[in-house]
Amino acid sequence: MRKELIEAQIVLGRDDVKRELKDSIRRNAWKRIFLVAGNSFFKLPIGRDFAEIEEEMGITVEKFSGFSVNPKLEEAIEGSRAFSAFSGDVIIAVGGGSAMDTGKCIKLFSAVPEEKLFQVPWQDNGVPFVAIPTTAGSGSESTPFAVLYRDGEKLSIEDESIYPLIRVEDARSLAFLPLYQKKVCLMDALSHAMEAIWCKNSVGDSMYYGKEAIETILDFYQAYFENRSDALQKIAYAANQAGKAIAITKTTGGHALSYKLGTLFGLPHGLATSLVNKELYPLLTRNKEKMEDLESLRFLAHCFGGNKPEEGVERYLEFLEEMDLIPKERRFYLERMDLQDSSPEKEQDFWKGTLETLTKSVNVERLQNHPMPLSEEEISGVYRSILMIEE
Repeated sequence: MRKELIEAQIVLGRDDVKRELKDSIRRNAWKRIFLVAGNSFFKLPIGRDFAEIEEEMGITVEKFSGFSVNPKLEEAIEGSRAFSAFSGDVIIAVGGGSAMDTGKCIKLFSAVPEEKLFQVPWQDNGVPFVAIPTTAGSGSESTPFAVLYRDGEKLSIEDESIYPLIRVEDARSLAFLPLYQKKVCLMDALSHAMEAIWCKNSVGDSMYYGKEAIETILDFYQAYFENRSDALQKIAYAANQAGKAIAITKTTGGHALSYKLGTLFGLPHGLATSLVNKELYPLLTRNKEKMEDLESLRFLAHCFGGNKPEEGVERYLEFLEEMDLIPKERRFYLERMDLQDSSPEKEQDFWKGTLETLTKSVNVERLQNHPMPLSEEEISGVYRSILMIEE
């Protein structure tokens, strides 16, 4: 995606969220707002603002919350039906990546006859899409991408028409996130920034956005965990910069190998990408001769405060250790699958089948963006290391 389109996005909320949002609604003459948000929406400051705006301005708001943490295709279709029946003037998505992706797909799907979804090119129905992130991780408020799941398999959707026309910055919501969610969202943003830097498609703008994201995260993550107001704003900024970076480059192996891993074991997306990049980053430095652009690894090392690629890996692994998210025992995965009391034979069969499933599920399209080719043996080796399975 071109930088000029990214930078053309209108940004609200840097002063007074409610006032700026209210002014935008009045200026655009939006009378019927289709709101895509989770069940906890009205407990947040932005939710209370919305309730007051609805009463003060006499607008009509239709709220859609029928989506999962990993949104399903059928949920987005149901949302598009609800939007079409409501005849809204605007779609406003409030929340994390799940709400953003669902809202984007509602906009897309409502412009195409249901029986022709994925059979004809996407069309822009002209309905404005507004993104209000309440987490700092996905960066979806600044990308033209969405992810749905169809029969448990990842479905990637991309179109410039779903790039949010307006982004509302509201770091207040970040203070309400549990520490664990803050961490996994932060790791999602960090993975985006890292992959945007080492991606084959990386350019000056994406490297700048990625560098801004990484350095800001490293400078403010501790204060962020303590809910310091300045740090909340800085981490929201970092996640947004990381989103801009992947809007240009798309993601790489860190995401390609993470999707099935995450869905199979029910892992938060940020944790799944970190588990993969914990293996891929060292793998890149051990195979520098296979890299198309070794300079990207040097640049990434500098972002982490190192001079050589190996020092960048060392700093990244130290950061992961401090986050204390990475499982240290294989039993973690067995417990996720309720197999902790299984017989050795059943456990052995499970690991064999799981390795085969994971290895064959890798998103080939995203691997094309990866800075070095990955063989099936290397992919299997990454999963073996993650799951702590001996040869």
